[in-house]
Amino acid sequence: MKTPVKFAVASLVVIFGLMAFMARDYGSLENSGSTNPNASSKSRAIEFYCAAGMSKPMDEIIKAYQKDYPDRKVEVSYSGSGTLLTKIRAQKSGDLYLAADSSYVQIAQEKGIAEESLPVAHLWPVIVVKKGNPKKILKVDDLMREDVRVNLGNPEAASVGKKTKKLMTNLGKWRPLMKAVDARGNFKPTVNEIANDVKIDAADAAIVWNSIASQYPELEAVQIEGAPIGVVTVCVLKYANLPRETLHFARYVCAVDKGLNIFREHGFEAAEGDVWEEQPNIVYFAGGLNRHATEPIISAFEKREGCTVETTWMGCGLLVSKMKGGETPDVYHTCDASFHTMVEDRFGQLTNISQTDIIILVPKDNPKNIKSLEDLTKPGMKVGIGDPEKTAMGKLTVDLLKDEGVYKEIKTNIGNPFPEAPMVVGQLTQGALDAGLVYVANAHAQRDKVRMIRIDNPLSSATQTYAVSKTSKHKHLMQRLLNRLRSSAGQENFVNAGFEVITSPDPENE
Repeated sequence: MKTPVKFAVASLVVIFGLMAFMARDYGSLENSGSTNPNASSKSRAIEFYCAAGMSKPMDEIIKAYQKDYPDRKVEVSYSGSGTLLTKIRAQKSGDLYLAADSSYVQIAQEKGIAEESLPVAHLWPVIVVKKGNPKKILKVDDLMREDVRVNLGNPEAASVGKKTKKLMTNLGKWRPLMKAVDARGNFKPTVNEIANDVKIDAADAAIVWNSIASQYPELEAVQIEGAPIGVVTVCVLKYANLPRETLHFARYVCAVDKGLNIFREHGFEAAEGDVWEEQPNIVYFAGGLNRHATEPIISAFEKREGCTVETTWMGCGLLVSKMKGGETPDVYHTCDASFHTMVEDRFGQLTNISQTDIIILVPKDNPKNIKSLEDLTKPGMKVGIGDPEKTAMGKLTVDLLKDEGVYKEIKTNIGNPFPEAPMVVGQLTQGALDAGLVYVANAHAQRDKVRMIRIDNPLSSATQTYAVSKTSKHKHLMQRLLNRLRSSAGQENFVNAGFEVITSPDPENE
């Protein structure tokens, strides 16, 4: 074989080899995004950082999880919540972080390293002593006695230490308590070490979490009056290489009939978790107005969470009829708050998502020179509105026209109302209407072809709301979807669809 031919053959071999290598790598990336939780890389374990005080229930949960899902691996590291957070920030790695107090997760969120968070259990600090309380320690002041050796958690390392410092500072007892520890005790990095010291008689008393005290039959708890309740919280880290698989495990940990059962068995006051389903199916009722802004967010949410969101997009009047007929969605996302009021007894906390106004829509060149609602009363004017029986837009339009005192005159120009707002926009751009009354968000996609005329009336404004059903088995999952809708990326979607986003806290959330 001549040299040029050999070189050509060799080049082809290299090229095909590279193509095969790239195809293999691309396939690996595709698998990492699979909706099947069992399709994750078997060689990649979930890297889990967990507060030491949760080690006993968590060891059991991990064992149960890996029994249910043999292809899964979870590698856990236990230490104080503060120590773990420092390690995560320094190494910039990890998939999941469980802190004994939500304040650490809040810090992680502020630092931009925490994504989804799920509540696990409730904790509060107690004084722990030997069974029978031989030193008769009944209150915080007894910890400062000369005959009492007291140990505390390090406020910089252990969440119980941080909570103790805050509590004692509020009570005006932190400085004398520190002196007592310095003289006769120790600060320890984890809550387990503090409790163990009392168990082996290396200390007479310590302040630990209530759940830790219940795990030691040799010890008993003395309640601290006014002790604040903390929330054990687990969060997905932004560094997670397998976010879907990590969320799968996190949901298992926080499922009322899986991980939370084990927490309860270990003396924890477990949070109210979702029911376990490997791939939850969510029923989502939403006014059609919200579709353009919301659908991409829901699609991304399904892929990340490994769930299915079964959406029904239609007029809010029709959705209310379906609910009154017996159908119950997990979520109701309205076109206007007035349509939530009709079924509010079925739903929990209401959240305002966005806002849009009813405007007069006319062709770009406005051939009829329409400037106000009064102009729509002129004889022969062809006006389109939504059906007030089927759509929030139609009902609000009629209410608005009645308030302006022009409904009777305009009604003769309306003809048959439309079952959906986009039909009004479509008929207007095709020349079949002189004007239409629709939301800004309805007309936003056609803004280059139409003119929008504002209406100066408070009734022209519609507020889109979100609420989770009281009977939903996936309330926390639906809260995470709400968080996605209200995220900066979610808000950008709404703005691009012609909405104004509502960012101020809701009264019910304060």
